[in-house]
Amino acid sequence: MQRVFAVRVGDKYGPHYEDYINSKIPNVTWIKKEVVGPRQWNKLYPMSLNIDDPVVVIDIDMMFINDYMDAINYPIKRGEFLAAKSWWRDTSNKNYSVQGGFQKYYPKDCKYIYDEFISKPNYWMEYYPKQKITIPGMGEQYFVEDMARHKLNVKHLPDSWITRWENKMSQRLMAALNVHYPADWLHLGEMFHQDVKLVHFLDQEALDKQELKALMNSEPFST
Repeated sequence: MQRVFAVRVGDKYGPHYEDYINSKIPNVTWIKKEVVGPRQWNKLYPMSLNIDDPVVVIDIDMMFINDYMDAINYPIKRGEFLAAKSWWRDTSNKNYSVQGGFQKYYPKDCKYIYDEFISKPNYWMEYYPKQKITIPGMGEQYFVEDMARHKLNVKHLPDSWITRWENKMSQRLMAALNVHYPADWLHLGEMFHQDVKLVHFLDQEALDKQELKALMNSEPFST
């Protein structure tokens, strides 16, 4: 079983988000303190650990459907960095393909990435907003991708395995995602394509316990 890390720093996302992920993935290690930097930057923390086996780092605003453990258990070798590809484009900058919801790597291979960030955290946290690549407070995934490409072979999960979504989807966005999804269709009627394993809710406000339960148990997200 792969060791999985997730970050829940602060009170934006309640403990019910932990409950959901714990119900889907066994033995998740939760990072709840700012051990590296603000919020999502703490996803770099596992890179500092002296662990011989690969680890998986996931976002907390993820939904897991179909045979999602295929993503968790996806094989990698030393010198490889596995990530979910942002085929729907998180940024208009074409130099980036990785989105931050799913990463898998050998911590010892990535120690240099952690060390670089720790050496000048304010510089890196400000760098990507200053370059107009993302908004203030964000940029962790772009930093990781830039650093990983220096020494590692960056690989992606199959594009059809992950999609973005929103709590309240517009017809326009749904149509666009269907058109650009790598398979014949992404979402029809009340069902995702059977290849989808990870659903990443981007730019969404946190849901309360009842809203989250209703969403995760709703018919559109099961096959």
